[in-house]
Amino acid sequence: MFQFGDWIYATWEYIKKDYTEWPLRFCAEVFSWACSVISAIIFAVSVPDIPVIPLYSIFISGCTAAAWTCWTRGSFGLLANYAFLIFIDAIGLIRFIIKTSV
Repeated sequence: MFQFGDWIYATWEYIKKDYTEWPLRFCAEVFSWACSVISAIIFAVSVPDIPVIPLYSIFISGCTAAAWTCWTRGSFGLLANYAFLIFIDAIGLIRFIIKTSV
C-alpha cells in the first residue's frame, strides 16, 4: 500500500544521496531549475513589455548549467535538448541585439 510518508522519506533520501555524490552538479541542477522558474515568472509578469536581454540571459545560463549536468550524468537526450535550446536562444538574443542597436 502506498504511504505518502514513505514517498517523502524516499525522496528526501534520494536528494541527500544525489547531493553527497556530486555537490557541484546538485547545485547546478538547482540553479538551472531556479533560472527556469524565474524566467517564467518574469515573462508572465512583464507581458507585453518583456525584458528580452535579461530574460534570455537568465534562460541561457540555466540551460547551460542543465546541459553540463546532463553531460555529467551521461544523459544524451537531455544534453541534446538543452544544447539545442541554447543554440536557438543564443541566435534569438543575437538577432534581438542586432535589430535593436541599429
